[in-house]
Amino acid sequence: MNIIRFILTVALFITTSTVSAQYCSQEGRYSNREFFSSIEIDSLKNRTYGTAVNVLGKSQELFIDFYYPNNTLDTLSKRPFVLLVHGGGFVGGNKESYMTNLCKEFAKRGFVAATITYRLGFDQNILGDHAVAVYRAQQDANAALRYTLENADTLKIDPAWIFMGGSSAGSITALMTAYGSQQEWNQFFPMLAEKLGPLNSSGNNFKQPFSIKAIFNNWGAVSPIVIKPEELIPMISFHGELDKVVSIDVSPYTGFGSRKLHNMLNEQGICNDFTIDPKGGHSIYRDKEGAIFRVGRAACFFKSLFCDTCSNFLSIETVSANCSN
Repeated sequence: MNIIRFILTVALFITTSTVSAQYCSQEGRYSNREFFSSIEIDSLKNRTYGTAVNVLGKSQELFIDFYYPNNTLDTLSKRPFVLLVHGGGFVGGNKESYMTNLCKEFAKRGFVAATITYRLGFDQNILGDHAVAVYRAQQDANAALRYTLENADTLKIDPAWIFMGGSSAGSITALMTAYGSQQEWNQFFPMLAEKLGPLNSSGNNFKQPFSIKAIFNNWGAVSPIVIKPEELIPMISFHGELDKVVSIDVSPYTGFGSRKLHNMLNEQGICNDFTIDPKGGHSIYRDKEGAIFRVGRAACFFKSLFCDTCSNFLSIETVSANCSN
């Protein structure tokens, strides 16, 4: 049995390394520049990835939009995937308002990208009830990833290279999805699993496991109760120094912000890329030019992981990435 397990492990390593090298060798793809034009990007919109009970006690359909290079024009059989989650304080926002543009920018660089609706709302008059909204959001993100992997062959997605990100509440959701386990939730909020169901079986019945390779963090944070130094993964972050909604450092309300996480990653020797806007508040680089800047840096950061050439980066200026060659 040990020999069989060893052989399977080696085979998986060789397969993953081979595909990774293939992505690294694709000149022009996964870079700061567009590889496909806007008219070469296709989409599948409002696909139902799950159904779950919302804050009003009613069943709610959950939708996902996919953006990807035209399958006829794109000759690759598998492509890395990025899931993006919108912000809005867990009470508002929508996938169309902003994440659509980011998805298209990633798709033009060769990725398959998607954004989702997720259940919103909590009772702001009940202390701690925001945890219910975060738990629901993580349930829905998990369901969306399981649905995506169930359809990976059709969408030409490589399950070995899954990235996740978002802005504000969406970034919190991405970080919680990467780090928050059922055991950790049960330790501090044992009533949630009983009230809302488990993290990994809500929304749909798909069983596909997933592993997130890196986080695209835009002015987000994560609860200290779920993050352990030994489980940190690479992250690219953008955050305003003057953010009063989600602290760049540490807050009793939002937890560990981008700079605290940056320092933790450095201490553990985990590759990370961090841009700080010294005069920025909550939500930075939001215009078209800023979005292209962030996606360009994120795409290059992800490509450096394919190529095993990732190096730490920290700046208080908008330094555009350049990895197209």
